Amino acid sequence: MPDPKSRGRRRKLNATSYVVLGMLSYSPATSYDLKQWVANTIGNFWAFAHSQLYDEPARLVADGLVSETVEEGGRRKRTYEILPAGREALREWLADTTADQTEVRDLGLLKLFFANFGGREDLVRLAHDRHRSHKARADSYAEQRDELVDYADRWQVKTIELGIRYERCVEQFWADFIAELEEEQP
Repeated sequence: MPDPKSRGRRRKLNATSYVVLGMLSYSPATSYDLKQWVANTIGNFWAFAHSQLYDEPARLVADGLVSETVEEGGRRKRTYEILPAGREALREWLADTTADQTEVRDLGLLKLFFANFGGREDLVRLAHDRHRSHKARADSYAEQRDELVDYADRWQVKTIELGIRYERCVEQFWADFIAELEEEQP
C-alpha cells in the first residue's frame, strides 16, 4: 500500500532524497555544489556515496519536488532548486517519528571483537590507532564548531557538538583500553 503522505509521488523517498531537499532548502545548487556542502557538513556524520548526489536531483525533478535549470552552452551545468512540493515533503519527513536505532559501523570495534585471533602487538597498535583517529576527529569537529558558531544556525552547531561528544567518548574508551593493556604487560 502506498504511503499516504507521498501524495502521488512515483517512488518512496530515501535519506539521500532528504539530504538533497534539505540542502536545496538553503540555496539552489548544482550536484557538484551539493557534494561540496555535504562533504563539509553532514558528511561528518552521515556517510554515503557522493555519486548519489549526482543522480538524486534528477530523480527529484521527475518526482516534481525540484526544478532544474540547464545552462545554455559551455558545460550545460544543471542547477537545482527546491519546489513547494519538495519543501512539503521535507516538512513531512521532519515531522515523522525517528525511532530507528543508531547504526555503528566501526572497523576498530570489528577488529577488537576478533582480536583473540591476532597477536598482542596487533591489539596494542589497534588501540593506539583508534585512539589517535578519534582524537583527531574530535579536534577537527571542535575546529569546525568554532568556525560555524558565528554563522550557522543553532541546529547545525548542535549536530557538530554531538559529534564532538561522541568522538571524545570513543577516544576515552580507547585511552582506557590502552591503560588496561599497559597494566597487563607481561
